Amino acid sequence: MKNILTASKICKQYAGTRALNEVDFEIGEGEILGLIGENGAGKSTLMRILCGIEQPTSGDIVMHGKPVEFSGPQAAQAEGIAMIPQEVLLVDELTVVENIFLGHEESGAFGLSKRQMLADTRAILAELDSQQVDPEHLTGNLPKGSQQMVAIARRVMQGGDVFVMDEPTASLTGEETQSLFKLLKKLKGEGKASVFISHRLEEMLEICDRIVVLRDGEHVGNFINDDTLTKDKLVAAMVGSAVANEFARTVSHIGELMLETDKVVISTFQGRKTHPISIQAHAGEVVGITGLAGVGKTELAHVLSGLRPVVEGELRLRGRPITLRSPVDALKNKIGLVSEDRRAEGLVLELTALANMTLTSLKKLSRLGRIEKDRERQLGLLMKDKLNMRTEYLGRDANHLSGGNQQKVVIIRQLCSEAEVLLLDEPTKGIDIGAKAEVYRLIGDLVAEQKAAILFSSEPQEVLGVCDKLYVLTSHGFLGPYAKGALDYAGLMALEFGTATSDTPMEAAE
Repeated sequence: MKNILTASKICKQYAGTRALNEVDFEIGEGEILGLIGENGAGKSTLMRILCGIEQPTSGDIVMHGKPVEFSGPQAAQAEGIAMIPQEVLLVDELTVVENIFLGHEESGAFGLSKRQMLADTRAILAELDSQQVDPEHLTGNLPKGSQQMVAIARRVMQGGDVFVMDEPTASLTGEETQSLFKLLKKLKGEGKASVFISHRLEEMLEICDRIVVLRDGEHVGNFINDDTLTKDKLVAAMVGSAVANEFARTVSHIGELMLETDKVVISTFQGRKTHPISIQAHAGEVVGITGLAGVGKTELAHVLSGLRPVVEGELRLRGRPITLRSPVDALKNKIGLVSEDRRAEGLVLELTALANMTLTSLKKLSRLGRIEKDRERQLGLLMKDKLNMRTEYLGRDANHLSGGNQQKVVIIRQLCSEAEVLLLDEPTKGIDIGAKAEVYRLIGDLVAEQKAAILFSSEPQEVLGVCDKLYVLTSHGFLGPYAKGALDYAGLMALEFGTATSDTPMEAAE
């Protein structure tokens, strides 16, 4: 197999911190290469260098047998490197077809060839089994998964020899993920190379030909994906040892009823009304809300945090009816949201990690209208220890943190604000297995302190492993609650896809 790209002894130094230490990396024609490592291992830094976004401190890059130096992303793209970043970078106010061809518009004899661009957009979406996405709809109105498919379609349409995909399945349903895998295999058949970065090791083992492991900025593993490769081997290479049960958590005592919805109907992002939703969340309890894309899971999180109105029904906090007109109302009632989209909705990227952590706690950290910096830092130091975050990250801009550390900052903010009901929308999206275990441990610690946690997640193993009881949102009804252990994976899938029968193992919670 002939190499398309070879990187040798790549180093990257940031103000006293070495992010990459003499890393070697290569990828060949028709290869799907997995790249894994814990958050902060150097994956994104290496890919940003190979895509021209950053410059290496030292090291060499060879493309098609020729030494290259990328002065910027355009130079890397000109050499055939195409990056699909973890954050979906689309213009919400433009249509799907306008986003796909932005900066690469097709022209005819009489100006822009809109008809041809529309036809090409429909073709690439069909290739991704995303025919349900209307090319003429505004991108901002699409679900997160559909936006991710549009971003992938845009990059594939523009062409390349090496496609770098950073957490491409984090927002995708199982069906969308399989459509993406079909596209990767098609690119492989055309001699194209793909770098697949993911924390979902099962996906790695399903799609990749070879898997490279980074740890603490160094290349520590290169595995051919054969019958002998297991998830445990990859985890041990990533963290240097085996990881304990990631779903382990402190057993808590179920206390008073904190938050409930009584036959609440909400409007989804697509304008559809949900079936009536009735849930109860008690102190000391982790409540799971799951379902396929488009059924209203994130919208329900937004309703409970004051971001969206209730169409019908009633919200009650400790038995008292409440109306949440804004997130400020929710915070006043000690309800905190950890948003699914940390960059767009959860962080002020230009502020430091510490400033982001304390954004909703400034009143208690201020005296005579001025923030007491020593108190702010002491609070940050106390909270960062809860999620095993490095002290030096407190002073780093949020935009320069890894995805996992950005997510830790968003969670810590809610702890600083002393929220008693914590709404966690996809809290482990895009973070590694070790960081996931830390988040699950933290959730367990919080409910042990008699807080209520509501976990909104599209990952079946997560909700089955973490939650005390589970509700399932579907297009044909709102189901549950189901006690922990009452559903297995097959039973949950049967509920979500509407194929449950009398033989499906399940038991409602009391």
